[in-house]
Amino acid sequence: MFWPSLVNLYILPFLIVVVITACRRFPFVAGGLLAICWISVFYSLLMGWNTGERVATLDIEGEIISLVQSNSDRISVDITLIDSISPHIVHRKLRLYWQQPPPEVSPGQRWLFSIKPKPITSILNQGGFNQQKHLLAKHIIGKGSVKDAKLLAKNLSYRENLIARLKPELAVYPSHALLLALLTGDKSLITNKEWQQLRSTGAGHLFAISGLHLSVVSLWLLLISQRVLYRLFPISSRRNWLLCLAFSASGALFYGYLAGFSVSTQRALIMLLAYICFSAFSRHSSSWERLLYALFIILLFDPVSILSASFWLSFGALSIILLTVSRYDSRKPITKISKIGSTGMIKRSVIRLKTAILVFWSLQWRLTIALGVIQAIFFQGMSLISLFINLILVPWFSLVLIPICLLSLLIFMLLSQLGMSVSGVFVLAAWAMEPVVALLNFSENLGFAWLILSDELIAGLILASLGCYLMFNIKHKYWRLLLPVMLLPLILSVVANYARSLDKASFARSALDNKRWQVHLLDVGQGLSVVIEHNRRGLIYDTGARYGEHFSYAQRALEPFLLSQGIIDIDYIIISHSDNDHAGGVGLISKAYPKALLVSDLWSFSQIDCRPKQFSWGKLKIELLAPKVALAGNNGSCVVKVSDDFSSVLLTGDIEKQAERALVNMNAQQQAEGYSQSRNLASRLLVAPHHGSDTSSTTAFIEAVSPELVVFPAGFRNRYGFPKKEVVERYQLQRIPSITVGQQGQVSVLFHQQTMKVRTYRSDFAPFWYNQVFRFGQIQNPE
Repeated sequence: MFWPSLVNLYILPFLIVVVITACRRFPFVAGGLLAICWISVFYSLLMGWNTGERVATLDIEGEIISLVQSNSDRISVDITLIDSISPHIVHRKLRLYWQQPPPEVSPGQRWLFSIKPKPITSILNQGGFNQQKHLLAKHIIGKGSVKDAKLLAKNLSYRENLIARLKPELAVYPSHALLLALLTGDKSLITNKEWQQLRSTGAGHLFAISGLHLSVVSLWLLLISQRVLYRLFPISSRRNWLLCLAFSASGALFYGYLAGFSVSTQRALIMLLAYICFSAFSRHSSSWERLLYALFIILLFDPVSILSASFWLSFGALSIILLTVSRYDSRKPITKISKIGSTGMIKRSVIRLKTAILVFWSLQWRLTIALGVIQAIFFQGMSLISLFINLILVPWFSLVLIPICLLSLLIFMLLSQLGMSVSGVFVLAAWAMEPVVALLNFSENLGFAWLILSDELIAGLILASLGCYLMFNIKHKYWRLLLPVMLLPLILSVVANYARSLDKASFARSALDNKRWQVHLLDVGQGLSVVIEHNRRGLIYDTGARYGEHFSYAQRALEPFLLSQGIIDIDYIIISHSDNDHAGGVGLISKAYPKALLVSDLWSFSQIDCRPKQFSWGKLKIELLAPKVALAGNNGSCVVKVSDDFSSVLLTGDIEKQAERALVNMNAQQQAEGYSQSRNLASRLLVAPHHGSDTSSTTAFIEAVSPELVVFPAGFRNRYGFPKKEVVERYQLQRIPSITVGQQGQVSVLFHQQTMKVRTYRSDFAPFWYNQVFRFGQIQNPE
């Protein structure tokens, strides 16, 4: 996950020679190099060899594998490419967006598409969701907009036909979406509200067919077949045992097929089949050995699965289970069970039940803590009620819901084949799902169900968890002394946040001696959002765009960034002008931070207008430079300069030549009247006007500002072609370096007295190989 770049294929033969040479004496080094070689080869096969050229349209043949999202007139689908590039080694996929599709579109169909290809890049910010990494983990190598499509074949698989028959039968039940997900792994009907409930309760794993489900199915089939075979055909050989294992494995395979062999299902299936194979061949192996074999097989067939959060959650959960079970295997209450032969069946059953409850409780709280830490690393938060939810739902799913649902499904399949009526088959399954739905609805009213954590708290939580593990598992007294040290960062962070919440004013005053401040330009596509951070307090300049009711960059990028950085106090929200790409998220941000002062000319309820004025903010000075009168359009953008005694940043919105000329004239007039240097346009950092449009950034304006760095807030490969080549050349003629947010991701500039340090997401915060992928089959080095 943290490798900076993959190996060039031309030097792979040399590395293979090194691997062979080092295999005997340095096996660990040889294994690591071999893994790097294989990931590089797999990535090349995945991305293809000759698909890197940028084209207007592309004709492809593909099979629809899932419907990702559907609206009234638009759908998004994932397709598997049908081509000659390694079809049996990797499954190369695309995510397509289809305006006004035909009504008969469904998974399993084969189409000939004419698409406008798009890169798999996504916005990249600290605390935000890395869609680029997520798509690569699912073998999705690109995106595209469907321009034309022709249906080639409707050869639906048995699974797709089954899902098509199940949907109308389940539609009569309120929990139909959850039932369909549990029966077939199809989660396309689950609403955003239900996803939010599953995330906040930590119950999402119960509806992703994985280790729990396959284990329950396999165990039930093993017990049933064992009872039947040993009663009807008693025999002293291992024949019955092998038949039971084969029946159990077949049932798990069929359930995995119904789940579409998703990534999580494949991992669980490989581990389960490895366990069954070891049992069938009577080969002695520890549970850890089986786990490592399964891990090896998964990484061999799909090395990019390490980018997936579910990979770490799955193996993290299994590791915790093995650690807990091995710990309790050696405890006396468990070992004494077999020695209590004379006390009777009741006492023996009570001891077994107590032991089972103790092991189950130990498993759940350990899983809650360990998986909570992994969850926090990937999702910037953790569920506070997952322990209690899983204590209730895991036994319910294992003993009641999964068996009833699968039995109902088998009856449905049998009756369908016989041509008989299937109405009412899932009544019992729907009844068994009702307590789950009620619990999820109840959790929705709990405001503390999901705890959002800053990066600082996550780091402290990781250290504290490691310290607790060392304390309970390593007996040496000196190791135990590490626990207070490893708990210290978490304690200090919690105390600091608590102190700020109690007395924010005094805490802020005591922190004003800190002369560091930061400017963060967030990656919000073709838009603008800037956060200025000073003493853990924030100023927001613009909020990015909003599209419809369900998507805004304020929710996807701005809020997660603020939370990850621990910025809980916003003092000012400045909105430059009314364009959607600047003001789209103001409603959401104003609601989230109601105490922030709104600076704008757009609304009558704004506390501060944009007329030229200045005021202090901690150790910083905020100057509103323009416009002198409220104007509509780009030239009415609120121009703001933020500075201290050494450094400054100029925020210009979408001003164009006319407004730049007015600022230059004002600057010349002020200098003639003897104003100090801090009152003119000169700034160390300039956020380029109008995203780098050729209607702005005039030579006179550039010379008046004379920045040490200019940042273009433009989206990657945006339709406007910003920043324009001629604009970039104007800055280059002045020997001013430039950075484009769409290419680098988030850009953060740290000012500390006379120093100015620049950090970008792709180069500094996450300089990993998967963040350098820009288009099909190519890796482009950031500027």
